[in-house]
Amino acid sequence: MDTGSSVLIVDDHLPLCDSLRESLSMRNFRVSVAHNSTGALRALREAKQDVVLLDVRLGSEDGVFLLPRILELDPSLPVILITGYGTVETAVQAIKQGAFDYLQKPIKIGKLLKTMENALRVFRPEQESRLFCSAETAMISKSPVVRDILSRARKLAATTMPVLICGESGTGKELLAELIHAASPRAANPLQRVNCAVFTESLLESELFGHERGAFTGAVERFPGIFERSDGGTLFLDEIGDMGLSSQAKILRVLQNQEVRRVGGRETFKVDVRFITATNKDLGALTAEGKFRSDLLYRLNAAILHLPPLRERQGDIIPLAERFTADYAKENGCPRQALSVSAAGVLMDYGWPGNIRELKGAVYYACAVSEGRVIQVSDLPRLIAGRRGKGANPLEMAEMDCIARTLEEEGNNKVRTAERLSMSRSTLYKKMKQYGI
Repeated sequence: MDTGSSVLIVDDHLPLCDSLRESLSMRNFRVSVAHNSTGALRALREAKQDVVLLDVRLGSEDGVFLLPRILELDPSLPVILITGYGTVETAVQAIKQGAFDYLQKPIKIGKLLKTMENALRVFRPEQESRLFCSAETAMISKSPVVRDILSRARKLAATTMPVLICGESGTGKELLAELIHAASPRAANPLQRVNCAVFTESLLESELFGHERGAFTGAVERFPGIFERSDGGTLFLDEIGDMGLSSQAKILRVLQNQEVRRVGGRETFKVDVRFITATNKDLGALTAEGKFRSDLLYRLNAAILHLPPLRERQGDIIPLAERFTADYAKENGCPRQALSVSAAGVLMDYGWPGNIRELKGAVYYACAVSEGRVIQVSDLPRLIAGRRGKGANPLEMAEMDCIARTLEEEGNNKVRTAERLSMSRSTLYKKMKQYGI
């Protein structure tokens, strides 16, 4: 958990306050204490808090009545209730009114820290793990749809719900799975990946569940399956739409019971695994065709994140391309290259059937073959450069490059550019519009 978070303890029991203050301060939390509603509201007005620990009973006052006043001051502030014997039902009702969670006395510091960690992940995105921030940066986007997906991913990360990520190949489904795992309480434990499309059904079952010695020809020793290796962590099943019906039935049993049995084994054993699945197929259509189990689909689609294709988020093309030029320079220890206006125009005009994966490959190729500090159209893969748009031909491509290069050399001064190209400004503007410069 990130250190330096501010915590307000609202409790009239002084020994408990002192104990919590000491335990949290030792872990670098900034702790404030209030013993009644007046002091709590004053503390909230005087300083920004990240978490509130609120006792349900505050002497003659009722802490639950204080809850809406706290949330009125800061609707995004997570409030964790502290309850004693006989007040759990009250705490559950308070959660419906906006409290984040509740803890029963006596407070166990490990449980408290885990609950606070989950609260900070959900309500204070800027305090998420570095891995989450790194993954989110890699999923750079101006698209409101993608930003909403990232916001929902943060919240889902704090739960144990299975998540289904849908989208075309190359849209970043695996990266989103990494992001969810990195922001989850399981981040310190393994994230295991299995691409269901690359295994036959028998091999997939052995990979997932493991096998006992002698279970089949070649099984010379016991093999722990990926469920065992994922215990306490997250399992990412990519291309789950390609999984056979037999394997689907076994996956469903794991989802329901969190129990597995190795191939050739007789005993079952418990595993603690969080499921994230992904597909580029329409699972509803596969279900209608009898190729995907409806009961498994119902378990998986409780939380769906649908990543849009790159062609539906054109505003992300250039920021992503610039990110990839920076990545290439860092990975290869060379100066970063810039996109020319004309090259950027070509990237914007292309349909990107391979989505972000194809864009990254194209940018890396251009960086590798470019002889200068600026990537030109001629540096892009021929397939992309040759599909510039309606009516594109080599002469138009050459003219577009010439105009774009001259504009860059003249600091985007249209008057000097028109003079150098021996054309009127109106003609220059017309051609700039024509070529998307």
